Amino acid sequence: MRLMTVCLCLSSLAAVAQTAPSAAPALPPDVTKLQDAYHASLVKLAEAYNASLLPLAEGYVLDLKQLSTRLKEAKDTAGTEAVKQEAGRFMQALGADPDPFETVPELTKEAVAQKPEALRLLQENYVASRTANDLTRNSKVIELAEKYIGGLDLLQNRFATDEKAAEAAATKKEATRMRVAMQRKDFANRAFDEAKTSYRFVPPAPDVANLKERAAAPQATARNLSALAITDLTPAVQAFLMRPLEFDKDWPPEITKWKFEGSGNYSHDFSLYNLAGQPDELGIFAFPKTMRAYVRGTKKASTVNYDNKAVTWLGKAMAWRLNDSRDLVCKVVFRTKKPALKEDSGPAACVAVYSVTEDNRLIASMSVPMLTEETQVRMAKHFSYNRLNIVWEGVKRKRGFTVPDHMPLRVVVGIAGFAPGEEVDATIEIVPCGPLGDMW
Repeated sequence: MRLMTVCLCLSSLAAVAQTAPSAAPALPPDVTKLQDAYHASLVKLAEAYNASLLPLAEGYVLDLKQLSTRLKEAKDTAGTEAVKQEAGRFMQALGADPDPFETVPELTKEAVAQKPEALRLLQENYVASRTANDLTRNSKVIELAEKYIGGLDLLQNRFATDEKAAEAAATKKEATRMRVAMQRKDFANRAFDEAKTSYRFVPPAPDVANLKERAAAPQATARNLSALAITDLTPAVQAFLMRPLEFDKDWPPEITKWKFEGSGNYSHDFSLYNLAGQPDELGIFAFPKTMRAYVRGTKKASTVNYDNKAVTWLGKAMAWRLNDSRDLVCKVVFRTKKPALKEDSGPAACVAVYSVTEDNRLIASMSVPMLTEETQVRMAKHFSYNRLNIVWEGVKRKRGFTVPDHMPLRVVVGIAGFAPGEEVDATIEIVPCGPLGDMW
């Protein structure tokens, strides 16, 4: 008898367990339609995200190929071997099982090289691009989820108005479930799983044969950027050039008194600027309103004889006129996507100061290698003493020059390349100089 009672209880529990899922209230048809639209949007978003990964991987492999070529030309055997090993490691990582807990599984922190510097910068740029791509995807998922929740809230209000308590309760429960789910860090991935769509953790392996053809194809570079309109430049460069100057309106910096003169050829071998017959290299687009410029191109010439002088460092610069030498207080920020491989290669950041009233006589100059993505040079004429200091922030290199007060000056800032085939893709920005600190 006791055994029969136990069996009946177990049977009853099993029956309840089997009927429990079917007893759960289904979502109202209107909510189901809204959920289906939400899932369909997630599927499209996942497909777009998967398609966006391959161009990132291809760009990274092409950058490695170009860097390897630059290192070979510079006879940097160790650097060339490091790039070769990174290319092999990267392709192998694309075919391996990814670690879902890594931000960028194919390029983890442990895989980032310390030397050469140019390789490390390429790796960090790739990681930044992949991370930004993932963040954009996640923000779009959240935007879709918020729209879905907004639609659920509207439906709940309508059901409550129509006195459909069961439908209103089911809709509220779904909205609450979504709000709780959105609090998870991995909400985007879980949303894709819920929509039964696949998303990639790593890009597919690029077609190496196709990339070789693209790498061998000549790269079109604008030699005469100044002939273009600002709308002809890339959106990122447009945004940089047109970003307004930031300074205290009640206490404007000295650079607001400067007058833009123009742009021209420059060689830092002898600080030659815009002289007749000077070799024409690179291209420059100067935007005087914001005191910025964009320099782009591939250096073509090697050492040339100009005015009985051997010149090798050739590029472009923009010039500014100062009526009073005391107004020379600024910081020039140079940024490049292709840093120099070593100190005696390009690109190089250049600044020079000339006397306007003394037939453009050179007073002071400094040229420094752009070994990192950002290079800063400060120039300051002391307000009370006949002293001008130029400082390279990178290694605290400082040079002092004698400059009298009230002297009209021409300030030239530019970028020069060294070896034929060197690519330059850089920007120049003149900003107010902060505290002089140890400059004096």
